[in-house]
Amino acid sequence: MRKLLIPLVLILIGVLVSSVYVIEEGTRGVVLRFNKIIELSTPGLHFKIPGMDSVKVIDAKIQTTNSSNNNREQRFFNVQKKELIVDYFVQWKIVDFNRYYETIAGGNNVEDLLLARLNGRLRAEIGKLSNEDIINDSNADTKSRNSLMIRVKDALNGTHHETVDNTPIDKLVNDAKKDPEASKTSLRAFGVEVIDVRIKKINFPDAVSGSIYARMRAEREVIARDKRFEGVKKAEETRASATLQATKILSEAERQSRATRGEGDANAAKLYADAFSKDKEFFSFIRSLKAYEQSFVGNDVMVISPDSEFFQYMKLKSDK
Repeated sequence: MRKLLIPLVLILIGVLVSSVYVIEEGTRGVVLRFNKIIELSTPGLHFKIPGMDSVKVIDAKIQTTNSSNNNREQRFFNVQKKELIVDYFVQWKIVDFNRYYETIAGGNNVEDLLLARLNGRLRAEIGKLSNEDIINDSNADTKSRNSLMIRVKDALNGTHHETVDNTPIDKLVNDAKKDPEASKTSLRAFGVEVIDVRIKKINFPDAVSGSIYARMRAEREVIARDKRFEGVKKAEETRASATLQATKILSEAERQSRATRGEGDANAAKLYADAFSKDKEFFSFIRSLKAYEQSFVGNDVMVISPDSEFFQYMKLKSDK
């Protein structure tokens, strides 16, 4: 009896060990019974039926896939039929582990399917935009790189009615591979959801980059020339306006000065007239003295008759 007890204990221990499994944080366990999914295990300690159940551990963290994962440059054409080399990455996570397992169990690579769909959508969206639109980072502009990435993400995730859970996985995969650009099947149908799409870098092929940059320089030179012409035009307008204002100010000042001088001359004339009317002889004498003062200056020669009235106040009167 003792000999049978030890093997029995060992068997029970083996059964117990094979019945226990641990799911680590950041992962999920898909429990299969005869290759059919029966439940999803969350992180922690779990039990299964040995020999009947098996567990497939799946990474539940956010994953990042780069466009360069397949070691091939992704080339697209814009609306001007110019070739672009686009380097991007996409972040995604598993939202339906059962559906995801059904996809990979059929021999399908979800990352390849994701990149195929993503390249198809990028090709369709980039084909609608010019180089300036793609370079533009404005969120407000519907024609910009940011809005392009948002539209691509929304198209990959799709809407609720585009998520067909009852359709066989193989049919959805074939449809997505057949025409990834026009396919509207949501990636949620494969158990994954796109969180973000980001374009890291956009380059031109070496063969055409020189001509494109030369054209861009020519366009910028035209813009710079127009700006300079606009500046010269505004400067001339400003100078003309300033000259007009200065002319107006000088004219007004001249008018006011002439009016002031006229008033002063009128007042002076009135004063002279008043003085002349009070004592005509004295006023005539003062005027003559001023005339003498202004006339006999310098070496000027005057030819005037001695009997002229000009010298009337310089003559000596004899006593009678």
